[in-house]
Amino acid sequence: MNTIIIDKKDYTSYKDFYRDIFIKLDGKNNIDFEDMKALLYNANILNEFLWYCHNDNIYFIFKNFNLEKIRNYKNYENYQWNLIIEVIEDFVKKYSNNKLEFINDEKQN
Repeated sequence: MNTIIIDKKDYTSYKDFYRDIFIKLDGKNNIDFEDMKALLYNANILNEFLWYCHNDNIYFIFKNFNLEKIRNYKNYENYQWNLIIEVIEDFVKKYSNNKLEFINDEKQN
């Protein structure tokens, strides 16, 4: 299983996630996405991009995300993170060979 760790501590913004996931899932070698270096920071494009990876047995680990705060978004950043998480959650529901786990190493603000 291909493990992808998404640690909130490693990102200053949701945009960093898009750049990182594009690299981790080898987007530059996908002809449909090779010119979308950060998937245009768009959850709909992320959803489509993940479809190309549905047989890859991906184990997503989201670390240090305060889901309660994100889901009750009070700012644009949390709104965008919520969209990303919803896309990943839907992806693993549709394609059960993939997995998602949330881990918190410390109490989040």
